[in-house]
Amino acid sequence: MIEYIGIPYSFKNYNCWDHVAKVRLDNGINTKLFKPKNITNAFEIITAQMKKIDNGLTRVDSLEDFDIVVFTSKNNIPTYHCGVYCGGYVSHNDRTKRQVVMETLSVFLASYQGATFWR
Repeated sequence: MIEYIGIPYSFKNYNCWDHVAKVRLDNGINTKLFKPKNITNAFEIITAQMKKIDNGLTRVDSLEDFDIVVFTSKNNIPTYHCGVYCGGYVSHNDRTKRQVVMETLSVFLASYQGATFWR
């Protein structure tokens, strides 16, 4: 997973969902790409798609390597962010840091609220 660290963030070209899909594909797991038109509607689009039966993902209570972690809010402000879990860490494309980073699951979970896990 360290090979992804430092890949630049770009909402249109390589955002957090693009990163999730790439990591999973690189590990043999197809994940549907969603391309929101702007950052404002990204959360609504991904949330709506995650609820569809045909998206190929199942909500789970515990994490396994390459599961998706999706958040619904940060500091009580509706937002959208996701990452890929692997070995106790979450790899995610951090918009603030403008690149892919890896953080321990506990640090990642402490930064956001409303986490759900998907396989």
